[in-house]
Amino acid sequence: MEQALLHDLESRCTQEEAPACRSMCPLHVDGRDFARFMGEGRFDEARAVLERFMPLAGLCAFLCQGECMPHCRRAETDTGVNLPMLERACALHSRPGKAMPLPASGKSATLAGSGLSSLCLAFELGKKGCKVKIVHTGEAGQALAARASDLLPRGALSGAMERLLALRVSFERVDDFSPDLCATLLRENKILYLGLDDPALDFRLSAFGLEHPGDPLTLETAIPGIFAGGAGISFIKAAAAGRRAAGSITRFMQGVSPSSARAGEEVYPTKLFTDLSRVLPVPPVEAADPKTPTLAEAAAEAARCIQCSCLACVEKCAWMARYGAYPKRYAREIYNTLAMKVGHRRANAQINSCTLCGLCAAVCPNGADMGRFCAEARKEMVSSRHMPASAHEFALEDMVYSNSPEVAFYRHQPGHERCRYALFPGCRLPASLPEQTGKLYAFLARNLEGGVGFFFRCCSMPAKWSGRPLLTASCAAGLRETWEEAGRPELILACPACALFFSAELAEIPIKSLWETLAALPLPDTARALDGVLALHDPCTARDRPDLAEAARSLALRLGQKTEDLPLSRGFTRCCGYGGLSLFANPEVGAEISRSRLGDTDKDLLCWCVMCRESLRSAGMRALHFLDLLFPGEKDPAVRPAPGISTRQENALAFRRAMLQNFWNEEDEVAGMEPAIFSMDGEVAEKLEARRILRSDVEKVLLHSKEKGAQFRNPQSGRILSCLRPKQVTFWVEYSENADGSFTVHNAYCHRMRVPGTPGEGLPTAVILEGFDPQGGRV
Repeated sequence: MEQALLHDLESRCTQEEAPACRSMCPLHVDGRDFARFMGEGRFDEARAVLERFMPLAGLCAFLCQGECMPHCRRAETDTGVNLPMLERACALHSRPGKAMPLPASGKSATLAGSGLSSLCLAFELGKKGCKVKIVHTGEAGQALAARASDLLPRGALSGAMERLLALRVSFERVDDFSPDLCATLLRENKILYLGLDDPALDFRLSAFGLEHPGDPLTLETAIPGIFAGGAGISFIKAAAAGRRAAGSITRFMQGVSPSSARAGEEVYPTKLFTDLSRVLPVPPVEAADPKTPTLAEAAAEAARCIQCSCLACVEKCAWMARYGAYPKRYAREIYNTLAMKVGHRRANAQINSCTLCGLCAAVCPNGADMGRFCAEARKEMVSSRHMPASAHEFALEDMVYSNSPEVAFYRHQPGHERCRYALFPGCRLPASLPEQTGKLYAFLARNLEGGVGFFFRCCSMPAKWSGRPLLTASCAAGLRETWEEAGRPELILACPACALFFSAELAEIPIKSLWETLAALPLPDTARALDGVLALHDPCTARDRPDLAEAARSLALRLGQKTEDLPLSRGFTRCCGYGGLSLFANPEVGAEISRSRLGDTDKDLLCWCVMCRESLRSAGMRALHFLDLLFPGEKDPAVRPAPGISTRQENALAFRRAMLQNFWNEEDEVAGMEPAIFSMDGEVAEKLEARRILRSDVEKVLLHSKEKGAQFRNPQSGRILSCLRPKQVTFWVEYSENADGSFTVHNAYCHRMRVPGTPGEGLPTAVILEGFDPQGGRV
């Protein structure tokens, strides 16, 4: 995969961006984590957050004046979270962490002045094992104590001095910074910092040979090794100046440019998107005594923090939520998996479980599209031969079946040698609603001028979803060839997934939606509305087609059917779970995605995509299709079970025969369906469905067992176990023989292992027993 695709997605996902409280804090304190710990009563952990970001936290916590508060997202609904109050309470009532300096590095630095910037610089350098000396007038920290007397509680400054002494910081008191002393300091120190927030250093720049203070970011001066800062700024900005000076001095000691790799050290606006639509105003908590807030008061104020985060896609996508991360992290995991040559490719299942529906891009303010990313990942997995065969094989076999000569066909409308239109219902609608599909065709043929042909086959979207561009192109070529042979009619598409495929792969073929077509026609005489309100479910494959969503609603209105939109609908609709072949590649996740609609409504669902109707009905929701209203059949279509995989294939074959006979008076040349040779109860049928075993596969095993006698027989129960490997899957069937020659199937399962001696269809038993696999290679 191209790195550009990874970097593009990473740049769009903002979840790892700092919240505003951190990005706009001069020290970049993580106010979100700090407030969370305070709100949860985990005060020692809150203190650890302060000490991670704030030099001399037991001192600076009392000096913060809330420069981040105007930028707090909570301030957009009422007032920002009072982090200074939380910091003060935390510093008063929690235990400080233990200073853990690195071993002595052999480096040294001298700091002039004992303002806050110098103290914080000494703390940062001391932690790194640097020998630090602070030269000051009066008592150490006297300047700070004078400026902050109304903010600092007793013991805060002395506690800071004790921590500095523990880091081997030394103090040297002088009477004043005379020109001679300044010259001596300049001459005797390779590294010197001028703390201009100490009044004793006012107007002393010239004494050090300087005209201007240090650079605002690096605090470098015109003289190499001399750094200066801290003048005329707030306490927290002075502390930040001290930290930045530590970074510059460390780089200088290492022979690295002090300006290298400094992005993000100053304040900056956050890129993190946070949805405030559900944030309600909460009044701030005022401390009874602002100087000594209690932990209870601080915890209550901390609870006002909305814990800024994006996760817009994770909240709405069951696939995202399932894997517990967000696009930027997913993209890295997938990219790293694709780069692996050997080892466990742990992101494979994740890649193949995505429905490729585009909801993430629709809800993301920057359009981060995991569907596109996973689609590209699948292509690479296929091309590098790392795509598991089990992921999409069944879906592709089902597609091939739908496109086979036994099922697919095209016919002009009876009495027409050429048709202006052709109904393309897709593969699933006739297999799920065969009777209504036939009535739909008859209705269109009666009401559209110029003739309506019938084009029955799969659009081949499974090839595209599975990441197989060559197969996709081959299938598209087959569609194009049939369309050209049919005289290039305009196709009326009943399935939005088909419309998506034709738009992407066969743009030269004119298409229109069935729902647009019906909007311009009179309603069928059989059309009816149901009592009550139906919740309209929009398919994700029509996410970018608002015109189709409007056409569906217009049709419901003409029917007199009351409908309501789901919480996520139209361009923001949820996937039903079928998209991207998720239900095939990872049935558990696919079913979870289908069930994500369960909490959206207590109404029956009205679908205009048959795959949506089937998936949502299988998930336990009452759902019906628009054709159930236009050409009603069952009294309560919302409870009609979704047909299983075998039933769909059998329905498709029966539909073909019925259409050819009823409309074109043709007897199907394909061999007729044989009566079932076995029976099974509902529990066994459910197992076959869950295990993707077709009834035709079971029949092959039974017939092969009967013909070849390759079987195990249980002498106690009389049951027989037999197997067959007709393709890349071995099927095992446990059954018993009935007196009339039929069979009763008790269990069936399948696997992909090659078991020596497994019978292969069409291979003589003698050859199999000699140790050859079904492909003719010796085991």
